[in-house]
Amino acid sequence: MNHYSDFSEFFPCGGIKAGISLKQFQYFPPEDRKKIVSLFELNPEQIVIPVQTHSNNVVICTKSGGISNTDGMITIEKLVLTIQVADCIPIYLVDPVAKIIGLLHAGWRGIANGIVLNGIQKLIQLNSNPQNVIVFLGPSIRQCCFEVSLDVALEFDSSFVRNTRKGERMINLQGIVRSQLTDSGVNQKNIIDINECTFCFGEKYHSFRREGKSAGRMIAILGWKYLDKIST
Repeated sequence: MNHYSDFSEFFPCGGIKAGISLKQFQYFPPEDRKKIVSLFELNPEQIVIPVQTHSNNVVICTKSGGISNTDGMITIEKLVLTIQVADCIPIYLVDPVAKIIGLLHAGWRGIANGIVLNGIQKLIQLNSNPQNVIVFLGPSIRQCCFEVSLDVALEFDSSFVRNTRKGERMINLQGIVRSQLTDSGVNQKNIIDINECTFCFGEKYHSFRREGKSAGRMIAILGWKYLDKIST
């Protein structure tokens, strides 16, 4: 079995490398990021590593290295964007026309506080047209397994919350993200959802909700392999 999933084919614009490590991939920061990036034939010297805080902070990146208090990155440079996830949604953003990429770490707090809108706004700052943006929603916990408290449920429109007979409140984070993306101008046809639940697929993915503090992390990556060869 592969130790990673390759999502590059979902971006039919040539040169994009996108993917995520799987549970079988050895989780040992910080070398794990260099290894997974190398497996995708990207430059490990160009990695961007955010210190994730479940914020709505999105930064336009111009150089590799660490970034404090950041859960989203947008760049027009030849950089490799990386995040850690273990239930939160890795959101891959690619504008093949403006040659801009972005990667968001979207948990319920970030989603409630506008990280999706902030990501699209940062793309627009770099002259991206949201109608051209291709969005890929990676593996994450889904409504079937994401039970929340009443105060969390009240953060979102009730149409995205399902109440079970047992009184549980189950949130559809992916539906919320799709709605926020289309409200931000993204073409619904350009939103791709892998539709895999990290909690359900226990042999494939880490899940904080399932495993608790002992849970490992998947590394999501996004970069241009042949940026200098892409025609303008």
